[in-house]
Amino acid sequence: MKRLFLAISAILIFSSIFAQNSSRSSLVFNPVKGLTAKNMLDLSDAYHNMNDLKYHCFHLVSKHEQSRFQPSKLAKLIKERSAKIMTYYKESHQVKAENMFVKYDGGYPILWLHKPSSLMTTSGQIDLKDENKQCFSFNPSIDETIFTVSGNTFYFPPNAFETFNGVTIKNKNINICIWEFTDKKSLVYSNLTTAANGRMLETGGSFYITANYGGEEVKLKKGELYTIELLYEQSHPDMFTYYGNKKDGNINWNVDKDEPVMVNGVNDFVNNDTKVEETEQFDEYGDIIDGVSYAESEEVVNFYEMTAGKLGWINCDRFYDAKNTSPLMVRVNSADEMVVRLVFRDINSVMPAYSNSNHKDQYEATGIPTGEKVLLLAYSFKDDNAVFGYKEIVIGENEIENIALNTLTKTRFKSAVSELLSY
Repeated sequence: MKRLFLAISAILIFSSIFAQNSSRSSLVFNPVKGLTAKNMLDLSDAYHNMNDLKYHCFHLVSKHEQSRFQPSKLAKLIKERSAKIMTYYKESHQVKAENMFVKYDGGYPILWLHKPSSLMTTSGQIDLKDENKQCFSFNPSIDETIFTVSGNTFYFPPNAFETFNGVTIKNKNINICIWEFTDKKSLVYSNLTTAANGRMLETGGSFYITANYGGEEVKLKKGELYTIELLYEQSHPDMFTYYGNKKDGNINWNVDKDEPVMVNGVNDFVNNDTKVEETEQFDEYGDIIDGVSYAESEEVVNFYEMTAGKLGWINCDRFYDAKNTSPLMVRVNSADEMVVRLVFRDINSVMPAYSNSNHKDQYEATGIPTGEKVLLLAYSFKDDNAVFGYKEIVIGENEIENIALNTLTKTRFKSAVSELLSY
């Protein structure tokens, strides 16, 4: 009797605790035919609408069935329906078996679904390709200037490199290799983003730099600085040097407030790349001809001047602080891992959407400037093919955006991204 009382008490306690943290619904279907499209949609909605650390319970027999069938028949129905539902959640939403269980609550067994705490990770992994690498060999004991294909310039001071054992490299050639990410296309192609601990950055350009001597990696000596002249189209006075570290397969940027970026270029009064100089000219008698001037055409080059004391991931950035921000949830019609990016139309920034461990088809972003125009991209690669989808959106208009996916070649993917970012 005492054991029966304890068992009943345990059931009541279980039901009371779970009821406070759960939602409920009924789902009845033919287990032989399996779940219908409507059933799967209802199951998907139930899981998406659950909050973390909450429960949802499914009543799996109807009142009509309860009045018609014997308990043994009902128990079999519940078992078969539970198995179909759990298989669906495992395959379509990657729900772990430990988060689904059947419990008796004093009536008929009920299927319980639990949503654990979600883990948010940056979608996509950095993709550095050798084809985009620029390598230069030079004597590190003399001043060296490197010009890249994007028109940027690197100045390395003499005797600035050493081995990891602290030996300065003198009069022996070293190799410097540079990857440049100077526009949104190169950021997208490499899966690189402009985020610093979740905060949005506006970038002037990013680089990855390595140095080696005789096949061995070498480093910049402590206290040495090299200079980068980085071309820009629109300048911002609050740029700084940022250093990047890998985090969840992508790069997280950290600012160095001791290394502000200088803006060099023409004064505001110079227009149309033309410099007008007044000169004196003389007639055949040696008298000055008044009011004679000529226009000398001069190409104007605008650039940031930044310094760095490390190799590796380097960025010219600033924090983009918006007065109003909005969250964004992105859903794709695939449970496979995708790369999801927010490419801003009017800001030089590419932000990640973070994958949700509880929803393989769902990606989330927060702190996004309200009202900004964004090209939303979702893509993944397998062999020579790409799965790709995109959507033009305005941040704040919708809390949830859905993206349909199509299959195309990798070459066509790059061409499509190039076309989308050309305007």
